[in-house]
Amino acid sequence: METVFGEHSRVSEVVTIDQIKNWNNGDIITIKAGTGAGKSHFIKNILYAHAKHHHKKILMLIHRINCTDQFQAEVEKDKKTDVIEIKTYQSIEAKYKKNETFDFSPYQYIVCDEFHYFMSDAAFNKTTDMSLETILALSNKIRIFMSATGDYMTRYIANYKKMETINYELKIYFNFIKQLTFFNRDDTLESFIEEVIERNIKTIFFIQSARKAFELYKKYKDYAMYNCGKSDRHYKYVDQEKINTMLQEEKFNDLILITTTCMDAGVNIIDEELQHIVCDVKDTGTLVQCIGRKRIRSKDDGIYLHIKTITNQQLGGMVTQLSKKLEMAQYLRNNNIQDYIEKYPREYDKWTIVYTDIVADESDKATLKINELMYFKCLLDIAEVEAMIKYGDFGYCKYLAVKFGFFDEQNGYDYTLIEEVEKNKVLENYLDGIVGKVMLQAKDRTELIEKVNVRDGNNNRLLKNIDTLNGKLKGIGLNFIIDQFETSRIVNGKKQKYKQAWRVLRLSDY
Repeated sequence: METVFGEHSRVSEVVTIDQIKNWNNGDIITIKAGTGAGKSHFIKNILYAHAKHHHKKILMLIHRINCTDQFQAEVEKDKKTDVIEIKTYQSIEAKYKKNETFDFSPYQYIVCDEFHYFMSDAAFNKTTDMSLETILALSNKIRIFMSATGDYMTRYIANYKKMETINYELKIYFNFIKQLTFFNRDDTLESFIEEVIERNIKTIFFIQSARKAFELYKKYKDYAMYNCGKSDRHYKYVDQEKINTMLQEEKFNDLILITTTCMDAGVNIIDEELQHIVCDVKDTGTLVQCIGRKRIRSKDDGIYLHIKTITNQQLGGMVTQLSKKLEMAQYLRNNNIQDYIEKYPREYDKWTIVYTDIVADESDKATLKINELMYFKCLLDIAEVEAMIKYGDFGYCKYLAVKFGFFDEQNGYDYTLIEEVEKNKVLENYLDGIVGKVMLQAKDRTELIEKVNVRDGNNNRLLKNIDTLNGKLKGIGLNFIIDQFETSRIVNGKKQKYKQAWRVLRLSDY
């Protein structure tokens, strides 16, 4: 495995004509570069010129219809269809599903754009491995895999498939993200939209659930345009004319765009008025692709990013579900099909990793197989989720804060969790109301502990230690401290000593 790193901003500065000349039939090239780094420009110009000079052709494979339409229009406009032909991965897979083959013979270069597709879409498309395996078998072609989020796939090809790769990597920066905000609740999405409308802020909402995206659009359709995949049942509500205009002009005219992740890659939005992106998307790779739809055009341009968080409890549930998938696949690997069906009755084909496959030339017979691509992704997903959990409270938020550059050793994490801000305001008002009480009685102390609400991460037990409570107040930036002191009171005519009395003070008075 050879890796060429680049501090440059453009792919063509790292992958030069001289590099291309050194490629040979059978080579597998991977290019990791952020959105807007010129991956498509490299294919349409640098590789195009080289291929045309040598009378070679390029097959460009794209995974989203919106991207295909946009890229096809660009190639036609530039009069480069003589060398570049565009297809979707799904069109290749459709042929192989019908036991047909695709003729790759006219092409010298097979370009797999946004090749994270093979793993990211495998969760709902069980045939992504068909196109991948076909392309990897083309040992007489030069195969080029490009993505900003293709790390998993590069590792799969090199480490799992044991195939040599030549890797080019440009450092990806997220300094265009001006502010990072997280939110917990679905109703916060509506609060965002209300604010967007009130303040006239141009915003994209990426929603993983097609149903949730449509319901949101339906409520605010006077201000929004809607987009989803053509296979979705809500596609009839998509204004295709508006979508086409958006692809051609690389901007949308409505105040709000509500879209599923059908628009997570390849589509360019060049519009400095667009400054807010809201993501309700679980997969971190898809999340990175979504925020990359906005193309940055100046040092003052950028986005305010708002992400639906995943709680530590939900992360634990994801590990359980992913582990079940692995367990079932591993059992099938080590046992025969009959034993597998008996162990997992009625759910043997429920999980994506294991699928039913028709036996060649015997349409009335089927067998069970393991999707090795998904098996590998499952392993990596578990590792990523467990890494999030290790961060402790709000592990998902902290993991992404580190990834996007919102953490440093001196200042800690620099993100906002909206619902926590609301809770902190309530807590601040409560603390302000009990400042001045000379000593908190037992019931007051109990209420204070419940209001500060620090819990053990293992058993959810409420913690009562004063240092722990003060640590929480300091951590969320409240200007209060719980003071422990010694005092005495006259109770029923007798002097009663209190060696560990509590009171709440403002830090300025402490």
